[in-house]
Amino acid sequence: MTSDRDIGGVIGSLFFFFIGVGVFAMSFEMSRMAAMFPRTVGAALAILSAIYVVAALRGYRGEAVEATPSASEQAEGLGRRLTLLAVMIGWALLFPLVGMFVTSLTACVILMFTGLFERIPAQRLALYLGAVLGMVVSFYLLMSKLLHIPMPRGIFF
Repeated sequence: MTSDRDIGGVIGSLFFFFIGVGVFAMSFEMSRMAAMFPRTVGAALAILSAIYVVAALRGYRGEAVEATPSASEQAEGLGRRLTLLAVMIGWALLFPLVGMFVTSLTACVILMFTGLFERIPAQRLALYLGAVLGMVVSFYLLMSKLLHIPMPRGIFF
């Protein structure tokens, strides 16, 4: 292997490939309905990891989106990362207490605002908020009604 290959990415992808295969294999010990979600996620994880391993071994490394960032841009990026970390920890801790829908909607809205780099017009903001609401409602209905995944009952639904 030459230096133009992403060895770290290959190692990480192989790790996740084996995790996906393991999850998929263990799902056969579950009932048919209970196994649907782990099989889907395990298979997707293994397949996507394998695709990356093949791409990385063929020399694909991707390209940086931005050139070398300035100190202020790096600080802003750190703030966004810390916000992401805090929101995800808060979401995980409040999820069982408050409920899936409200915590997920709140987390998605906070992360949406964190990801904005400039002021946006009111119409676009309404569109973004509508898309976030639609996404959270879709995932809530998918997991609770279609896949019958038991959701913790919090203060709200």
